[in-house]
Amino acid sequence: EGGIIFNGGNGLNKYELGKDKAEQIAANVRFGLVAADGKNMLYSYGQNYGIAKIAPKLKPESGKLDLSKMEMKIDPKKEWAQIYKDGWRIFRDYFYVKNLHGIDYDGLYNRYAKLLPSVSHRADLDYIFGELFGETNTGHTYVNWGDFDQVERIETGLLGAVLTPDYDAGRYIISKIYQGENWTPNRVSPLTQQGIHVKEGDYLISINGQDVTTKDNPYKFLENTVGKVIDLKVNSKATTDGAKTYKVEPIASELELMYLDWTESRRALVDKLSNGRIGYMHIPNTAFEGNRELHRGMYAYQNKEALIIDERNNGGGFIPWLMAELLDRTIMSRWHRRDLNPGTYPNVAHEGPKAMLINHYSSSGGDAFPYYFRQLGLGTIIGTRTWGGLVGISRNAGLVDGGYISIPRFGIFDETGWIIEGIGVYPDIEVIDAPDLTAKGQDPSVEKAVEVLLKQLDENPIKKVEIPAAPDRSGFIEVEIK
Repeated sequence: EGGIIFNGGNGLNKYELGKDKAEQIAANVRFGLVAADGKNMLYSYGQNYGIAKIAPKLKPESGKLDLSKMEMKIDPKKEWAQIYKDGWRIFRDYFYVKNLHGIDYDGLYNRYAKLLPSVSHRADLDYIFGELFGETNTGHTYVNWGDFDQVERIETGLLGAVLTPDYDAGRYIISKIYQGENWTPNRVSPLTQQGIHVKEGDYLISINGQDVTTKDNPYKFLENTVGKVIDLKVNSKATTDGAKTYKVEPIASELELMYLDWTESRRALVDKLSNGRIGYMHIPNTAFEGNRELHRGMYAYQNKEALIIDERNNGGGFIPWLMAELLDRTIMSRWHRRDLNPGTYPNVAHEGPKAMLINHYSSSGGDAFPYYFRQLGLGTIIGTRTWGGLVGISRNAGLVDGGYISIPRFGIFDETGWIIEGIGVYPDIEVIDAPDLTAKGQDPSVEKAVEVLLKQLDENPIKKVEIPAAPDRSGFIEVEIK
């Protein structure tokens, strides 16, 4: 009585007010809610719930509730009205500035509440939320649906390849095989696995014994095959004579394979246009994958004369101050080992000219990255203005049916005031990647970046590092030691 329970670092504890003393109730219980009488509690452990007295040495199983047959009757109309009120309050109380950008938020509650009688599906309520919260004109305001049935998704297996119809032969040609990275789980390319000798230009003859011709969509034979081993018969000609069968495991998505192929083609383009003088890396986000690619790129290309950091379509993630710091490193000293090239400290640093590529899909952390790049004076920014969404999000209260509203909780500013949000970052040189050019395999932004960096290298050539002459100690006075 007179106490509260909490989940401390060593389990569920009871804390007596005024006694400055905690008493452990259970080591493996993470949450407890005190009953009105102050003597009992509802607690949870794992996926289970229980009720027990608040006393030391609680065994969670002793008070376990059997919820297997529990049913709840819900009146959707009443629940949706309550969710609307809860969502409105949660957004109000968690928004990063108290004035909610000066809008009449109370008045908007009543305005959009008039639509509630017309809501006939949970998705309708999401639409109302989108309109209501959109009144603040703030990025990172997302509405994720709650509890409603969805159609079961049947995955179609994919081969990590492009299938092109040869109507004269009546078969599909495997015209391109994505190489992938088979050591990375989401970049496995099925036709490049060990022991599978399928080549570009081969004909697809059959899938799991089903004859595949141009009369059919070949992917209908790959329905529900993700992660399953199938028989794939191929041949260098459009007949079954001499065809070979391989055991192949289709994948759920080729997006990572396509992305990797696109990145490698940009890298090859930069290498060709610069005659190997410029390194290229693409940073897809400012989360785990983006940090990984930046570090890989810096290790691989720190010895290139110049760098292109491509963050077009960057999906954001973390605030990228560490990423900017990595690009800003300077070499503090070099180290010589006999018959080897000099090393540097820090061992990953690049001091040559740099260019960053941006576009309107560079967002959130992808807005901050070029902003910091410019602040640090790291180089030239090329492309089109970024998205302009930099009021960040973190966790906040959810809705009763499992729905969630991501609420902008922290805004970015400097000595000039609020920055980036709603504006984005402008390039130093505007270049539009016109669809008709990119469809032809061109990349205007990359081409401009190479042009700019080569000009900078011509104007300020990289100085070759000269190893000093070996120290000569022959002039030192010899002292006889007795």
